[in-house]
Amino acid sequence: MVATLDLGSNAERRGGSSPSIRTIIFLLIGLLIMINVYDNVISKEKNDEWYHSILYKGNYNYGESDRPGMPPTGMTLEIKNAERINELSDIAFKYHPELNDLKFLRAYVNLFFPHDRPAFHPDLNCYTCLFYITPEYDMQEGGETQFLKNDEYDFVGVFPKPGRLIVFDGDIYHRATSYRNNPRITIALKFIKP
Repeated sequence: MVATLDLGSNAERRGGSSPSIRTIIFLLIGLLIMINVYDNVISKEKNDEWYHSILYKGNYNYGESDRPGMPPTGMTLEIKNAERINELSDIAFKYHPELNDLKFLRAYVNLFFPHDRPAFHPDLNCYTCLFYITPEYDMQEGGETQFLKNDEYDFVGVFPKPGRLIVFDGDIYHRATSYRNNPRITIALKFIKP
């Protein structure tokens, strides 16, 4: 069962002109699982600045393996700049306050090129925040993050709109999908579950 709830915009709840929010809820073997989607959490200017900075100035490593025994996919770049980590964390805390009391684990960039094929995987014992850093988006390009539902043949996807943040339980099996023609960049923050 898949349901999408329109919880109204943050502007309506906070009395200002803030981004919209949606929460995707589905049942996974009887457990309630939530994927929180926050739009326009960073400005277009900041999004574009980060995209070009990350894409062209990063010192990437060949990716990580999504599962033991599988070859790595994509490229990764550890974020070690404390100011950038704090800026990203502050944004995540603003839109998803439940993260405030959790211990920070890691911040890094995932870069996938067209035709990269990441596998479904859990992040294990953490909450994952993904910032979609892309200058524009056409849904025909693909690039959604897919989440397994109740079996290996049923999933829900979240499109990678520029300036979008999603927050989810890392125990949910998920994977990136590559764009058809362009590099796909996300910034991931992970916080350890209590």
